Amino acid sequence: MSTSQADSKGYVGKFVRTKEGRAPLLGKAKYTNDYTFAGQLYAHILRSPHASAVINSVDVSGAKKVAGVRLVMSGREVAEYTNPITDYLDPAVFGGKSADIRPMAVDRAWCFGQPVAIVVADDANIARYAASRIQVDYTPLEAVTDAEQALAEDAPRVVPEWDDNLLMYVPFVFGDTDSAFASAAHVVSTEVGIHRFSTQPMETRCYNAVWEHDTESITLYATSQNPHPLRLVLAETLRMPENKIRIIASTIGGAFGMKMHGHPEESLLCLMAKLTGRPVKWVESREECLLIGAREQRHYLEMAFDDEGRMLGLRDRFYANLGAPSACPGWGMAFLTGLTMPGPYRVRDIDVQVHAVNTNKPSWNAARGYGKESTAIALELAMDHAARQLGMSPVELRLKNFIRHDEFPYGSPTGLMYDSGDYGGALSKALDAINHEDWLEKQAQALAEGRYIGIGVAFELTPEGGAIPGTMVAGYDSSTVRVGPDGTVRVLTGITSPGTGNATGIAQIVADELGVDIDHIEVLQGDTNASPYGFGNYSGRSTIVGGGSAALAAQDVRKMIDKVAAALLEVDLEALEFQDGLYFGRGKPGTPLSFAEVCYAAYTRAYDVALCIEPPLEVTRTFRPPSIRHTPDKNGHINPYPSYSNAAYVSVCEVDRETGKVELLAISAAHDCGKVINPVLVEGQACGAIGFGLGGVLSEEITFDEGGRQLTRSFVDYVMPRMSDVPDITMVHHDSPNPDTYLGLKGAGEAGVGGSAAAVVNSVNNALQPLGVLIHDLPLSPPRVWAAIQAAEGGH
Repeated sequence: MSTSQADSKGYVGKFVRTKEGRAPLLGKAKYTNDYTFAGQLYAHILRSPHASAVINSVDVSGAKKVAGVRLVMSGREVAEYTNPITDYLDPAVFGGKSADIRPMAVDRAWCFGQPVAIVVADDANIARYAASRIQVDYTPLEAVTDAEQALAEDAPRVVPEWDDNLLMYVPFVFGDTDSAFASAAHVVSTEVGIHRFSTQPMETRCYNAVWEHDTESITLYATSQNPHPLRLVLAETLRMPENKIRIIASTIGGAFGMKMHGHPEESLLCLMAKLTGRPVKWVESREECLLIGAREQRHYLEMAFDDEGRMLGLRDRFYANLGAPSACPGWGMAFLTGLTMPGPYRVRDIDVQVHAVNTNKPSWNAARGYGKESTAIALELAMDHAARQLGMSPVELRLKNFIRHDEFPYGSPTGLMYDSGDYGGALSKALDAINHEDWLEKQAQALAEGRYIGIGVAFELTPEGGAIPGTMVAGYDSSTVRVGPDGTVRVLTGITSPGTGNATGIAQIVADELGVDIDHIEVLQGDTNASPYGFGNYSGRSTIVGGGSAALAAQDVRKMIDKVAAALLEVDLEALEFQDGLYFGRGKPGTPLSFAEVCYAAYTRAYDVALCIEPPLEVTRTFRPPSIRHTPDKNGHINPYPSYSNAAYVSVCEVDRETGKVELLAISAAHDCGKVINPVLVEGQACGAIGFGLGGVLSEEITFDEGGRQLTRSFVDYVMPRMSDVPDITMVHHDSPNPDTYLGLKGAGEAGVGGSAAAVVNSVNNALQPLGVLIHDLPLSPPRVWAAIQAAEGGH
């Protein structure tokens, strides 16, 4: 048969207003905190004020005397009802150490803010007041907060049973780096310090656990990115069958990795509901949200070059300060920083050594970029430093060392298989988009006037859609497409949305495959009792596997509908035509049939014309990207990613010599996410990631005192960029389709943080180059930039 629907009214590739966007804009969306049930109770968690301490005793008697208190428990009491929390990613599987992660501290507090006791009461204020009456007898211990110092033989142990604080050491070694460096004409060393900054979604975490008396089960309304895997973890932790737990993830006001599971509050709230027999809610405060960190790394890079500027070898020894052990997957970011070296550069001889270190700071969770943003920051600052040392332009040095577009698919030294790309073309397009030549003239004119304008470039390669063998981090996902008797469509998918609009992208795909109006499609996500088993939202995977599986299911349903239409019209399938929602037989006169009429017949005429199909009009399919490879190659490498999105960034800034303030003047990006399903959604994701990078590199930072107590408690201390701080972002697409995914899709959710951050640092260093200033320690806050200027000028 033939169809003209996709050609004449296709949705893919076009702007479509988000299907889920109207309710949040009108204040009608139902977030987790909006769910309140009869008999609702509220929880408050008492946390350790010490970074490291022995817990001698917890006296909860004072809290129990407060009117309205229903339950108070210490960590020791909670441990009687629970198992240790199952790791999202168990470090022991990868050769690292493991520790029992309890929902609350039992005998030892490992970090500031660790849960020590919990109060459940009729009102949140009552619970908070009652918690203040709990008496905890601590013996404070010396804390270790610096990753490199934590590796000293005499350093205090975060976990007393461990022989050191090294969670994991991973070498990524390929080729002969010693020979590469021995033959090099130039060796450039660069030290890069990436500070601790977080994600801070608009909506903090919230859990509301409901005990279902009729089925003796738990329904957890949760700000969760991964409902199905969370259900398994809760079953194991709470000692319950998995089919007695239901997770409902409603509208989520941002996630960015922070709402991946492993948090102690998830199992704590479920236990409280089970013990009280009533709904129990906990809403994370901003201070608690700021306890969750990420990214803190220090890199010691060396790059070897020949006389023409071609990179011969790369060495990097870096230390990641993970904070205390956690069941969350944050530690994996350090692993990914090493795995994704050397990024977009065509160098084969590498020696990258990852030291993932536990300290007495609060734990990491996943954060947007998931370690790959740190790869980009370290590499791109080092590339600019090398360009200065070699007397080359940063653009020229990158173009000379990029993997060429005709070399794809390209196997990296660490075993990753890059699917496609045109890195040089993307950089050229980003430079054109920002009018690079004009800015060079403005820069020279400003310098003559005593003003300091800088131009910086950076590139970011972002593997997305990861799948790790033996874990619940899967590369595949499933969707169900269900067409009703009236021709309306319901798509149920195992992926979830943290507010990215992926439901709209999936609806566009299904609309084109079925040939129906997108307004007739509803997409449902986030309910473990309704959605097919899936792995949720992470690693920019949603449209790759959610859209891919929905497309496969829609194709199968469409074939069923076509068969019924052909039978109704009494024509062969080859003579069946479909246009503008109507079926008709080629060369056969008569009244055409609407899509809805055929669907109705599929349900109501199952014993004559619809005998050719097996009703109902419903299919579940799974998309499993073929490029993921878990069988090791001859070097012992696997390829855990199906998609390698990438982007080039250009930043223009002006630095005030007297105050150190950095003002951003212009930003451009050329982004390659393969086929663009909806340009507005892609650009929204890309601009959001750039906002992350700008805020992280300029002002956002989580700080601690010498004893390991966190000083950053609110947005007064954690300074995020405002609209006036971010210039207009010029976004262009430079798509090279992925040959192994539906429509050539790549991820579009993670790229942008590291590339934009590195471009800003490089623009600041470019601006201050006439003063001899070079800054590789982040963030670029005005005091730090001012101090660097003063130091270069001999000031104090």
